[in-house]
Amino acid sequence: MRIERAEYEAQLAQRRYEEVDPSNRLVASTLEKRWNDALVNLEQVKQQHHEFRQREHLELTPEQKKKIFALAQDLPHLWKAPTTQAKDRKRMIRLLIKDITVEKILEPKRLILHIRWQGGTTEDICCDLPLKIADRLRYSKEMVDRVRELAQNLPDDKVAETLNLEGRLIAMGKSFNITMIRNIRRVYSIPSAVLKRSGELTVKEVAEKLEVSPNVIYYWLKQGCLKARRLKNGLPYWITLDREDEEKLREIVLNSYKLQNKENEHS
Repeated sequence: MRIERAEYEAQLAQRRYEEVDPSNRLVASTLEKRWNDALVNLEQVKQQHHEFRQREHLELTPEQKKKIFALAQDLPHLWKAPTTQAKDRKRMIRLLIKDITVEKILEPKRLILHIRWQGGTTEDICCDLPLKIADRLRYSKEMVDRVRELAQNLPDDKVAETLNLEGRLIAMGKSFNITMIRNIRRVYSIPSAVLKRSGELTVKEVAEKLEVSPNVIYYWLKQGCLKARRLKNGLPYWITLDREDEEKLREIVLNSYKLQNKENEHS
């Protein structure tokens, strides 16, 4: 501020001297002296400012300037250096870029950045807008088709296991589990796998066929009186009931007073 004030006073003194009538020598001499004094004061203030910068280490030495120019010529290396912090990168951008005008395009959802560099050149950069959170979390068509394909022959837990073995992840980077597969099937109307073989019966179907309660069927399964298949605990039984086993079990029902009473109560 002192330099600016001294420069203003020197310019004012110069204008006053140049506007005076040369024939009025006394006034012209006085104004010339004031102009010279203003120029001397300006040089003194500049010298004081220079000495202050040197004393406070604000004045760059030739060696420091050389290093700065070398960094400017290798800006990508400086930008990617692990010692360069985020705040330093922001300062670098402010030094390089004068301003940025953002233009938003709805279809497709993109942004155009109109950049004006400090040197005067301009540049346009296009970038895609990030998807909404619902779209980012939505399963891709490829993923849904893969689940649909696997669900034709595998139960939900095996579908999740297969997807995880294939290295597939959901949008949030997590592995699949049985709950996710069930949700995908529900949302996209994917039927569960038909794993019951031809000729196999469910517990309810066998109970109705033999006219007993399902609890009796579960008891017989536990005792090994029925041939059944079960993929894992928690999944239903699929029972193979041949004529010989059916006749044997009907005979048990007829000879069991307890079962007959239960069936009468059930009826």
